[in-house]
Formats: sequence, C-alpha cells, structure tokens
Amino acid sequence: MTWGRLRIVAGLGVLLGTAALSSAVAPGISPFYYARFSVMTPPGPSEPPSEAFRLIPRLIHARHRVAKGENVRSIASDYGTDVRSLQSTNSNEFIFMSRGGYIRVHNGKGLLYEVVVDGETLNSIAARFCGKSRDLKSFKSEIVDDNSLPPSALLVNYRFSKGDRVYLPAVYLDLDTYRMPLRSFGRISSRFGSRYHPILKRRIFHNGADIPMPLGTPVYPSRSGTVTFSGWKGGYGNVVEVRHKDGSMCRYGHLSKAIAVVGETVQKSKTLLGKVGSTGMSTGPHLHFEIITPSGKSINPMAKIGKK
Repeated sequence: MTWGRLRIVAGLGVLLGTAALSSAVAPGISPFYYARFSVMTPPGPSEPPSEAFRLIPRLIHARHRVAKGENVRSIASDYGTDVRSLQSTNSNEFIFMSRGGYIRVHNGKGLLYEVVVDGETLNSIAARFCGKSRDLKSFKSEIVDDNSLPPSALLVNYRFSKGDRVYLPAVYLDLDTYRMPLRSFGRISSRFGSRYHPILKRRIFHNGADIPMPLGTPVYPSRSGTVTFSGWKGGYGNVVEVRHKDGSMCRYGHLSKAIAVVGETVQKSKTLLGKVGSTGMSTGPHLHFEIITPSGKSINPMAKIGKK
C-alpha cells in the first residue's frame, strides 16, 4: 500500500486508546472499534461517530449518510468543520439535501481533494490551488505536514494514485453551481420527463421543470453567464437563454417580458432576466426552467440545483 493511500488515516490506532476518545464512544464499544482503518485488523462499522472527528487531532474523513432534518450547517458543526469545507470537498452547495444520500465529511478546514488522474503530483496540485496570496513553497510544506507525507516529498516530485485524497488546508472552491431562478417557490407543476401535454393532448417529453408563480414574479439567472437569446421562441413564448462558461445553457420560458438583452453578462441570482408570464403554449402563469448541456442534451434541472 502506498503512502498516498495511508496518509490521512495513519496513526488512528495509537490515538484511539486515549480516555477522551473512549468517552466519545458509546458504552460497550471498544475504542479499538476504529481499527477498521488499519490494514492489520478486521473491518469495523462504516461510519465513526461525529464526536471522534472533533476529538482526534489528525485529519480523518468518512462518508456520512444524511438523516431526516439534517442540513449542511448541522453536519459541519457535528464533525468539527465548516460549511465551505464540506461544499468544496463535495463540489456541492447543498441547497437541497436528500435524506439517505451521502456526503463526504472530514474534520479539517479546507478542501479534501480527490486525485482523478494516476500520477498527479504534489507540485501540480499545490500550484493549482495555491492562489496568489500564498507562498508556494510554504503551501507545499503544509500539505506534506497535514497529510503525513514522507519528508522526501519536498525533495522529489511526489506522485499520487487515482482515488487518493489530499487535504489542502484553507483552500475553498468558488463553486459556480446552479441556483433556483426565483427568490422563492412553492411547487413544481410539471417535472422533467414524459408527461401528458395539457394543450396537445398527448404524451410528450418535457425538457424542463414548470414552476407556477404569480404574473410578474422576477426571474434571475440560475448561473452567471452571457445572454445568447432574448425574445419570442414558438411554444416557449418570451424566452431568455444564458450560456455559461462551461458551454452549458439555461432557458427561461413563458416570460411576460424578456428584459435581459443579447450579449449582456448576467450575474447569478442578481441580474433581472424577465418576469413570469404565460406566453406561448401555456395554460397559466409559470416559469419553464431548462438546463441544456454543452452537447445540446436537456437534463433534469432540479437535480442540478446546488451542483455544477
């Protein structure tokens, strides 16, 4: 087993014998319950209690199964980290959290980066995430110390394996994720997928989500980008389309009025695109919200909220 795969959890067995940790474990459960992290012992429970994350001084991480009533703030507090760390580590703002879903948790303050390409190096990772305000050499030393890498990692271009996780202290991602295009909403009247069309009177595929709202409700960009279309588009009625820097696009249809103009740079959740209407093929005031990938495929917009 490589150093890269051991560095985050190395030494847990030594730390788990402390009285502090014993008090955090439920009565009747040996502190060596955590020995599952060692290749020398049988596996134990898959999720350590959150108390351990606050008591153990070394960085540890695990998958947390979301329970009813939990949100990203309560989970961050339980594990002794902060919201930005969990959002960055999971590339998800967690605007909506699904009960039973999983989130990667850790007890650090920063990004837990997962290596996606075999052979990625310490130098390349440090250079990518260092930022202008930090000294690269010092940042590399922090990474080596916090991940328990061998001291030689600073002398050679240390290589990681695909799937390794590297803790990058005080690094937070600026997540360009999708948000709801309305300040608030009550329900989705027609979801993404096959449906019976109320006007055409037959089953067709619905490429977006219909959100009923009062006439004149302001509509804002789900993500920042550039307006590529503003005007009338057949059954969509008045439409504004915004292209994002990754090539994807959001379409906002049935507007009473398209306000944003072609070529305008619009800011997520701030720039007014238009107002909810019932133009085009519509049975009542609502917003048609659609997300289209760079390849031109429509995807479920509600599944992308809070994500890239």
